[in-house]
Amino acid sequence: MSTWTYALTQTRRLIAVAGCLMVTATLATPVAASPAAVDELAAGERYLRTYLEQTKAPGLAYAVIRGDEVLQRGAWGIDGDGRPITTQTPFLLGSTSKSFTALAVAQLVEAGRVDLDTTASTYLPWLRLGDEGTARRVTVRQLLTHTSGLPQVWSTDLTDRYDNRPGALARSVHDLASVRPTTAVGQTYQYSDANYMILGALVENVTGDTFGGYLRRHVLDPLQMTHSAATADEARAVGIPAGHRYYFGQPQRFAAPFDTAGVPYGFLAASLDDLSHYVIAQLSGGRYGDNRILGPQSTQQLHTGTVATGHGTYGFGWKNSTLDGVGTRIVWHAGATPDFFTHIVLVPDSNLAVIIMTNVYGLHMDAPLSAGAFNLARILHGGTPATATEDPMQVWVMAGLLGVAAVLLAILVWSWIRVLRRRRGDCVPPARSPGRTIVATVAWVGACAAVASCVAWQVPAFWNGAGLAKLQLWAPDVGHAIRVVVALAAALALTRLALGVHAIVTARPVTFPWHERT
Repeated sequence: MSTWTYALTQTRRLIAVAGCLMVTATLATPVAASPAAVDELAAGERYLRTYLEQTKAPGLAYAVIRGDEVLQRGAWGIDGDGRPITTQTPFLLGSTSKSFTALAVAQLVEAGRVDLDTTASTYLPWLRLGDEGTARRVTVRQLLTHTSGLPQVWSTDLTDRYDNRPGALARSVHDLASVRPTTAVGQTYQYSDANYMILGALVENVTGDTFGGYLRRHVLDPLQMTHSAATADEARAVGIPAGHRYYFGQPQRFAAPFDTAGVPYGFLAASLDDLSHYVIAQLSGGRYGDNRILGPQSTQQLHTGTVATGHGTYGFGWKNSTLDGVGTRIVWHAGATPDFFTHIVLVPDSNLAVIIMTNVYGLHMDAPLSAGAFNLARILHGGTPATATEDPMQVWVMAGLLGVAAVLLAILVWSWIRVLRRRRGDCVPPARSPGRTIVATVAWVGACAAVASCVAWQVPAFWNGAGLAKLQLWAPDVGHAIRVVVALAAALALTRLALGVHAIVTARPVTFPWHERT
């Protein structure tokens, strides 16, 4: 072989090798795979360490998923019972449960057993919503998209009932008979747990199975979700640990019972590994491994937002919006119980998803807790984490309540100090007619009653009209502060009443300290 021939041959080989390398490089970095590179995954984990400190969460579990592969996962901290968090530790999912309910309904639609635009009362003939007419107008689609007109139901008589007796879900839906729509049916998005309570009962009535039983056989088992719970028996079997609530800014252990009546809208439980299987099915058109739980078109319908929410759109159990700072579409849902928080964010264009689960929740910390999954998704797409701060309303309300309590306590203590001084003869109150004493006593008792009533009924209204019992469950420090104010107001009213009666009986009228001259 001549030198020229040899050189030409080697040149051809180099060109071929270079071409192969270019093709290989192109195949190794498809557009959908560009996010979640090694550097971004490491940056995401560093961010989550900071997130854990910022939220003071005792325990956290997270996963980054692309297609059918879990790229990264972690479990840090301890549960409410002092055990280490693992990827198999069950968490309550909160409103993320709604996507499972929507999936169950979509399965029945795909099987031809339910029609989206048929009224709910067709499948639940006993359904009443304020009046018989409303139940005959609300369709299955409107329940799925929160356009039924029903308001959010915050009363503990309707949600968070912790009812695990047979027929618990049906009973909770029967009790919705007193709830009337607050907007026109089918016109406006208005998020309400009541919608998904009704859908859960609808699944029961159509299938003849309990809602939890249906989920187990048609969703959880096919997805190999072995550390999940859709019934009270399953909850006992998997051992859902205690979670935490914030109390004056610090996590405090709290172990709420399982709530069978609340599974369709917020009390399904699952571990990180289980939820990863569920998310893989969402990214893969309804398939996990060899099992298909829903067709690709039906899965896409779940994810497609059709109703404007003011911050994006709502599909069937999923929210749609744009990831700020990155500009890509996300499909997501977050959920909370009084002691757990879960957030799933799907990024369809990247075939990527993130899951974050914490075992702590507080109403004032909703924004910082929610920021975690959004920020992780941003980092994985080369973006920068956004800042989220706690809701200042709770801080101001607490400051106001503690201020009122301090004033009432000061008046109460000073009143008894003056009483004791009089008994010792250190001061003599001025004479006052019985009529003036009665007027003064009634005024003080009335003022105390007004303070107690305002605090007990008006303060909880700041939280979507929640009653005191509901607020005590979700914000225990605020609930206890309200109870302290009410107790002090009652004690002061009783003190004034007793002193007024004593003054009339002994003809030694008593006035309040600043009305006296010693």
